[in-house]
Order: sequence, then C-alpha cells, then structure tokens
Amino acid sequence: MLEATIKVPLMKNLLKGLQSVSEDCILDFNTDGLTVHVVDSVRAKMLRLRVTPAGFESYECDEQHRLAVQLSKVKDITKSLTASDQLKLQFNEGQFSLVANDMERVVRLKRIELVFDLPNMPPFDYEFNTTIESSKEVKDYLKTLDKIPVFQVQVDSENMMWRTLDRDEQITWTPNLELDCDEEFENLQLFTTNQVLDLLSATTKEPLHLRGGNTSCPMEFSWTPTTGVEFTGLVAPRL
Repeated sequence: MLEATIKVPLMKNLLKGLQSVSEDCILDFNTDGLTVHVVDSVRAKMLRLRVTPAGFESYECDEQHRLAVQLSKVKDITKSLTASDQLKLQFNEGQFSLVANDMERVVRLKRIELVFDLPNMPPFDYEFNTTIESSKEVKDYLKTLDKIPVFQVQVDSENMMWRTLDRDEQITWTPNLELDCDEEFENLQLFTTNQVLDLLSATTKEPLHLRGGNTSCPMEFSWTPTTGVEFTGLVAPRL
C-alpha cells in the first residue's frame, strides 16, 4: 500500500522539472520515499528526482511500488488546485489515484517495459566541483542569449567562464565562485542553450552545485529546492 500527501506548489514544481526532460517516467516508491529518473529521447540530458518522507506532508509505503505513468495525466488534477491545497497520492489493489478537494483522478498505468528504465545515474570521473550562489544567475545568463543556440564553458583552476561563440558580439559571464580542482586542470566544452535551460526549469533561487570533467564528460547540476527534495541533472556536451 502507498499513501502520501504533498503540497500542491511542490508537486507542480516536481512535474515541471520532470516534464522538461520526458513525458513518461517510472515513479519508484519505497519505504525511503520516491525516486524518479527521466532521460530525453536523444540521450542528451537526464534528471533524477529524490523525495524522502520528509519532503511529503505525510508518507506511508510498506513495500516497493514501481508505477509507469504519463506525467500529463498526473498534472491534470493539479491545474485547478491552489497553493493552499494538498494532493494525496495513493496506490492500492493495483490502482494509482490522486485525490484533492473531494476530487479523485485514477491514473491509468503504462506498461512498465515500454518506458525507458534508468535504475541509477551513470558514474563519471568528475575533475572539478563548485557551487553557484543562486540558480537564477545561470538561468538569467542563458535567457540573455535569446536565440543563440550554443555556448561554451571554460574551466581552469582559477575561474569558470560562460561565453557565446561570436567574438564580435560575445556575451560572457564569469560567476563569483570557488573551484575545487587540480591546479593543472583546464577544460573547454560546448553546450546547447535550451538543453541546459530545460534541465533547470524546476530551479528558483537555490544554490546550484556543479561538477564536470574532461571534454566528453557531462556537466552535473544538483539542487535542493526544499527539505527532503533533491534534483540531480546531467547535460551532455556537444562534441
């Protein structure tokens, strides 16, 4: 049996993040909470969501339940709900449903073998890590690029610089941060603007932790929007 209650604004934000990567996913509930992995169709970005029992208003789950769903079906019931509402998620006798304000929405489950199943985030040899004070800084820079499709990130032992490719009208950003990497480390990578913006769609103004490595290593972004909730995302560089 599963029965969990979550605040509606948080649920909407979780859905926003997941849907920015994929429309279908597997909700993996167990005694430790909820875990979701989503990967886009071209394998350019992936996102992991973890919600511990502390992230829910209430949480009861006596065994593992892996539910393959279409996220738009889950989102439907939240459209008319307000910030003061709560949403109950329940799974009993093979039926998954959402309850709020005396409304109940039964969500038809997809065949789990038809949904891409990523059990864990793949490991990489990260060579630097850092923290940007606010995720809004990253989003503000990327939105400034407007229709510029790609940008570079250059990292060495002293700083990180984000910049566009057109030297005549270059847009650069050098965030004020501390880098943890070897003194000899240097790297330059090219990323797709919209892929990074999509991955960070569920961020607001929380600190953003970044890790990266060599030319082929993806950039990892992780953030904690509230107690008990953690997002970790990967964006592949353009090679």
